[in-house]
Amino acid sequence: MKKSIAFVLPNLNAGGAERVVCTLANLLIKEFNVSIILLYKTESFYELNPKINVSFCANTYNPATNIFQSLSNHFLLVKNLVKNLKFNKVDIVIGFLPVTNVYSIVASKILKIPNIISERANPNYSTLNRFWTIIRKITYPFSDCLVVQTPANKIYFKSYMKSDIQIINNPINMDLLKNKDPSIEKENIILNVGRLAKPKNQDLLIRAFSNINNSEWKLVLVGAGINHKQYEDLIISLDMQDKIILAGNISDVSTYYNKAKIFAFTSEYEGFPNVILEAMSYELACISTNCPHGPSEIIRNNKNGILIPVSDQKALEMNLTKLIEHEDLRRLLGRNALKSTLTYHPTSIVLQWTELINKLTDN
Repeated sequence: MKKSIAFVLPNLNAGGAERVVCTLANLLIKEFNVSIILLYKTESFYELNPKINVSFCANTYNPATNIFQSLSNHFLLVKNLVKNLKFNKVDIVIGFLPVTNVYSIVASKILKIPNIISERANPNYSTLNRFWTIIRKITYPFSDCLVVQTPANKIYFKSYMKSDIQIINNPINMDLLKNKDPSIEKENIILNVGRLAKPKNQDLLIRAFSNINNSEWKLVLVGAGINHKQYEDLIISLDMQDKIILAGNISDVSTYYNKAKIFAFTSEYEGFPNVILEAMSYELACISTNCPHGPSEIIRNNKNGILIPVSDQKALEMNLTKLIEHEDLRRLLGRNALKSTLTYHPTSIVLQWTELINKLTDN
């Protein structure tokens, strides 16, 4: 009889954690009965196997206006999470992201089932408020296992974690790779994929691109976010409307991966940059800031990509120019990039998750 597992996260909107959960769920369904329990009702941005049961704890997000309403909201969400876990006869709960990690720990203790929690972001640059930072420190030691993506993250959480900490990398999105088409003619496109927000630092890329010889090239930024209007105004001020495209959120980013020649990533910090892996799996020549954490674990400088200092516009301009002018270098970096993504193949990653789940549920 198959064991039942449940992933818990806030929603299934477009995002790195959401994409990873959907990828893992689609693969783990062969071995387990898989549920995804959301705090709030949303349609999945990513394709899901129809055998995966998706449920939710609340229809909509109701922001609290006072501490009593806040406590009531938390109580109801945990109560409904427990109810969903019971209904699905879950053997182990897997939380993704800090708030749902906390809820998952509490619910699993109520039901006396094991739990795994997973941190996706760089904790040194956490956006958690003081309340959730304290709650995380109090509750995380009661988890059965914490999954992180980098050794640096493991060191951070080891300071107050009592339980096991495992490093499991993100899998490459195989659904995305199915759309890889070498027959599509490459265009002179520099691609960036990510939220349009300050930590991603795309204004650096926009300014750098406007400063180099871009007469035969275009810059495409795929993603949405609070900085959209700011970047739109910046592009207009630089008179780059015909050269720089804000493509917004698109469900099939392979359209651009297939056509682009260069991938540029300018984050100030990361948890683990899935999009770099995606670009490398499409054999793109990648240039990235050497931000904490992630890029330096994927890219070996001048071997399978290029690393530059964070916020260094001159280094970005110089290396973009080098990649634009030297097709042989782009091809070499692209070939080496593809080879280096084999470690992140979903078969390997899902095996690690399967072993961890079986270890905790067999005890």
